[in-house]
Amino acid sequence: MSSFDELLAETINTPGLLGASDMSLDEERKLFESENPPPETAMLLGTATVSTRAMDMIVAFEVSSEAAYNRLYRHPVWPHGKSGVTIGIGYDIGYVTADVLATDWTDAIGEPAVGTLKPACGKTGETAHQILPQMKSVDVAFTAADAVFKKTVMPRFIGRTLAALPPAAENLTPDCLGALVSLTYNRGASFNAAGDRYQEMRAIRDDIQAGRLADIPAQIRAMKRLWAGKPEMAGLLRRRDLEALLFEQGLA
Repeated sequence: MSSFDELLAETINTPGLLGASDMSLDEERKLFESENPPPETAMLLGTATVSTRAMDMIVAFEVSSEAAYNRLYRHPVWPHGKSGVTIGIGYDIGYVTADVLATDWTDAIGEPAVGTLKPACGKTGETAHQILPQMKSVDVAFTAADAVFKKTVMPRFIGRTLAALPPAAENLTPDCLGALVSLTYNRGASFNAAGDRYQEMRAIRDDIQAGRLADIPAQIRAMKRLWAGKPEMAGLLRRRDLEALLFEQGLA
């Protein structure tokens, strides 16, 4: 196994590590998107591909494992904060329209279940929390969640990632692109955002433009400064390490 594979396996098997970095910590992405709504083109599906390793990593940090999913996430949840009612592998209904929800999920869970979920579309924060009990009857099997994640959610996040980066990003290897899609899934496509908090995200954009791909893993690791010294963020720090390793693997 590569060092990435070893570290991901260790992460999955470390009690409490993924629990400290589950889908509720995609809060930064949701906050960013609430202030910077993705353009309509961001709903288009990207045609580039990411590696299986990248998808496995994102799934691990969203729901830990199939067993954990079946125990905790088969029914809708409300992570907290800016989140909406969430189903599947981190699919936040609060940030999609009813039409998009129906397109994404009808084949997987059926029209009646989608109808039950539609009132949650566009609702986030405490409003979403209040309507969660109305959604709890919906049961999303892991096979359905995984299918929608791979067929729709990942291509959409690939599209968002590439739309925020220079055209050269389309030439990245599946591992390298997958590492950046993981960043987008967690932090939003904030590669052009202003401010100190996003300086490494902007540096990644600039490195791609200049062809300095070997500098990108260091930028991913450098952003750990944002969560250093916070025990509850241990899983998020590990996620950055894995993304950096995955990008390095893609370069190799």
